Formats: sequence, C-alpha cells, structure tokens
Amino acid sequence: MDEGRVSRRNALKYLGLLTVSAAGREFLASWLPMQLVRGDGHRAPVNISGMHHEIQEPEAVATYSPQFFNPDEFRTVEILAAMIIPTDDAPGAKEAQVANYIDFVVFAAAEFEPLLQRKWIDGLAFLGRESQKQFNKSFREADEADRVKLLTDMSAPERDPNVKHEGFAFFSVAKDMTVEGFYTSKIGLIDVLDYQGMNYMPDFPGCTHSEHH
Repeated sequence: MDEGRVSRRNALKYLGLLTVSAAGREFLASWLPMQLVRGDGHRAPVNISGMHHEIQEPEAVATYSPQFFNPDEFRTVEILAAMIIPTDDAPGAKEAQVANYIDFVVFAAAEFEPLLQRKWIDGLAFLGRESQKQFNKSFREADEADRVKLLTDMSAPERDPNVKHEGFAFFSVAKDMTVEGFYTSKIGLIDVLDYQGMNYMPDFPGCTHSEHH
C-alpha cells in the first residue's frame, strides 16, 4: 500500500458507524491507539464524527468473537485483509487483526447503513462462487496462487478503467475497510506509520545546516 495516499477523510469513513452506539464506542476505545487521544501525558477529549467523550485506557481484550460473520465467513475476511495488506518486512492486516474491525463495523451498520451488510453478504457469496467455478474449492481452501489470481482479476479495473469485472465493487469495499482498519489500529498507525500523536517538543532545534548558523 502507498501510505502517502491514506487520507484523513478515508481513514474516518466508517468509524462514524461505531460512534452511534455504546457498544461501538466501547469497541473504538479498545481499537484506537491511546496516542491519538493523549497530549503531554494526559488524556484528552476525542471528537470523531460526532463522538465527544474521554476514551479510557482499554482493559485487556479477550479473544474476539465475530458479531456479524459466521466462522467460515470471518476466516475469509481474515484472508482477504491479509492479502490486501500482507505481512512483509512490516506487520500487516493479520497482525493488526483488521478482520475484527471489519466485522464489528459491518455489525454496527445494521441500523444506519444496512447496505454495507448487503455488500459484504453478496460479495462473499460472489467470491465463493467464483472460487468454486475456477478452482473447485472455496476461497478459504484455494491455493494461495489461485486466491491471488482471483483477487487480481477482481481488482483489474483499478489499474485499467477500460476493464470491467463483476467483483470490483466488492473488492473496493474490502480494500477501503482493510486500509481504514489497519491505519487506525495501533500496529498500522504507531508501528508502521510511526505516528507520534499529540506529543510536543519542549525545545525547537531549528535548522542544523552550518551555512544557516
């Protein structure tokens, strides 16, 4: 992924769905890095798409249980996210547990953006059909090379506007949510982007070039 193309607007696209319920805000409190809400060592108010309350230090989170997807669907979401942001010399979507984020956002969309749930239901069904048709296996059971081929075909319109693919709309949704989940997680924001939060510099060193002294 091109980290420079991750804008603030995209990074907050789906977070708003989590602010409209107590359960969503509780999830956010455990998901967002505390560096986002701290200044000089003190907690600070947070305002995200209408949410304005103090986020407390999250307690240890138990093993996540999917709220929307069934176990097979959730495993497919994990695989998709890990393919979109793979693990290489830096952590990827797998380490950031982006599938947890996607599942909870889709779950939270029930009342305020139900179309998002339909996109995922239909998209995963399409992925399963195509994988069975091409490889005689579910997407979860397909070889890595076959998965890559299918996802590459689905994403082709992103590289060539003249190409059409039935699965492109779902690929776009999956990619957007994976990117958002990753770059709002502690691993993506702090470990990968090295976000420093609201830390201040007590002294400003100024220019260090000798000719400017």
